Amino acid sequence: MAYLSVLLCLLLPAVGLLYYYVKQVYRYWSERNVPQLDAAFPFGNMKGVGTKIHVNDVMDVAYKKGKSLGTAACGMYFMLNPTLIVTDLDFAKRILVKDFNSFHDRGLYVNERDDPLSGHLFALDGERWRYLRNKLSPTFTSGKIKQMFTTICEIGDEFLASVGNYADQKKPIDIKLLSQCFTCDVVGSCAFGLKCNSLKNEGSKLLEIGDKVFKPPAWRNMLVFLQITFKKLARALHMAAMPSEVGAFFMPLVRDTVETREKNLIERPDFLNLLIQLKNKGTVEDEASDSLEKLTLEEVAAQAFVFFFAGFETSSTTLSFALFELANNQEIQERVRDEVLEKLKLHDNKITYEALKDMTYLDQVINETLRMYPPVAQLLRVATQPYHVETMNFTLDKGRMVMIPTYSIHHDPTIYPNPERFDPDRFSPEAVHARHTHAFLPFGDGPRNCIGMRFGLLEVKFGIVQMLSKLRFSVSPRMQLPIRISKTSAVLEAEGGIWLNATRLSEATRD
Repeated sequence: MAYLSVLLCLLLPAVGLLYYYVKQVYRYWSERNVPQLDAAFPFGNMKGVGTKIHVNDVMDVAYKKGKSLGTAACGMYFMLNPTLIVTDLDFAKRILVKDFNSFHDRGLYVNERDDPLSGHLFALDGERWRYLRNKLSPTFTSGKIKQMFTTICEIGDEFLASVGNYADQKKPIDIKLLSQCFTCDVVGSCAFGLKCNSLKNEGSKLLEIGDKVFKPPAWRNMLVFLQITFKKLARALHMAAMPSEVGAFFMPLVRDTVETREKNLIERPDFLNLLIQLKNKGTVEDEASDSLEKLTLEEVAAQAFVFFFAGFETSSTTLSFALFELANNQEIQERVRDEVLEKLKLHDNKITYEALKDMTYLDQVINETLRMYPPVAQLLRVATQPYHVETMNFTLDKGRMVMIPTYSIHHDPTIYPNPERFDPDRFSPEAVHARHTHAFLPFGDGPRNCIGMRFGLLEVKFGIVQMLSKLRFSVSPRMQLPIRISKTSAVLEAEGGIWLNATRLSEATRD
C-alpha cells in the first residue's frame, strides 16, 4: 500500500506537468495573437492523417481560416510542433524570395551517420545545402538535359508499344502504373545507365522500393513528424530517416555501379556520370583543381537517390493526371493533338527537343495539371533567425516551421474561379500576367526551387506527345468518378487508380 502511495505521489505531479506543458504548447499561436486551429494531444491537428484524411485537408482548414479572417497566416500543430500556415501570397513571396536568407532551410530530419541517403539536396540545410546546390546546378542545364533526350526517346517507344498493346486488345489501361514504368525506366537510365525494364515487366524492384518511400503506412508518417520535432533525440537513438530496405537496396546499387564505371573507364551522358565527376574532380566543367571540394561516395549515393525517386514519382503523377484530364475533356485533347501534329510536321514528324519547345498550348495543359494536382502539395521552410511578421505584428521564433499550402492556393476560388474545372486557358500569357506571381508554385520559387524542373517537364511533355500523336484516349468505365485523392499516399494519387481506354488514330487523321 505504501509502495502504491509513493508511486502515485511521483506519477500525479508528472502527469500534471505533462498536462501543463501540452496546454502551453497548444496555446503557442494564440498567445501571439495568431489565429489557430484547436489541437488535441498527442497528434495536434494530425489525427487521422494518412488513414481518414489527407494532410492537404488539414492544410486547407488552416488556409481557409486565415483567409476568412484576412490574416497573412494561421497556426496549427504537427503533433507538438507549432507550425505556421501561410495564407497570403505576398507573405509567401517574402519567405521564398525576398527574405530567403531568413528561411533557407526546410528543417527535415537528416542523419547521415546512420542513414547516408538522408543527406540529399532536398533535405540538407545551411551551408551543406548551399555547397551541394552550387555543385549540382551545372548538371541540370539545358545542354546537359538535352544530352539525355535520346534516352527518353528510346524508352518512349517502349511506352507507346505498351499502351498500344492495351489499345489493340481493347483493354482498360492502368495509366498511372504504365506512366510510373516509363518514368522509372527513363530516370533509371538517365541517372544510372540502368535498364530497369519496368515497361516490359510492368514493374521492377526500383518501383517496389519507390512504394516504400512514397506510400508509407500511417505510423511511419507519424514517425517522420516526431523525427522532425525531436531531431537530436532521433539522432541519439540512431534512427534512420528512410525504411531500412531502401538503404539496403540503393547503397550497394550506387557503389557497385560507380566502381564498375571507374574500373572500366565507362562514361555515359547521364546524371551519375556527372556525380562521378564531382566525386573525382569537384566540378562538372572541363577544368579541375585539387583545391575544389569533392563529393564522397555517400554524398553521390544520396543525390542519385533523390534524383531517381523524386524524378520518377512526381513526373509519373503529372503525366497520368494530364492524360486523365485530356481523356475527360475531349475538346481539349483534340486541340492539343492538333498542335502536336502541326509542330511535328515541321520536324519530319519526329519528336525532337526543338519540336517540344514549340508546343505552347501543351505547356498550358501541363501547367493546369500541375495546378490541380501539384506533386509537392506543401512547401516547407524553417525560420533560421527571429523574423518579424509586420502585417500581424508578431515575431516568428528561430527554428519555427512555416508551410506554404500549394494545394490550397491552387484550389482557391478567389484566385482560380471554379478551381475543380480543368481549363488550360488559365495559363494563357494574358491570364498569367493578370495573377499574382506566387499564385502558382508547383516547383516552389527562389533559390531553393526544384533543381530538376526542366528535366521533369521534358519527361512529361515527351510522354504526352508520344501518346497523343498516335492514340486517342477516353475514360474507362472502370475509373472511379468523381476523382478522389487517396488519403494514404504521400504524393497525390487517385483512389482506385487512373483507368483509360485508347484507340489508334486512323491513317487519315495522322496524314
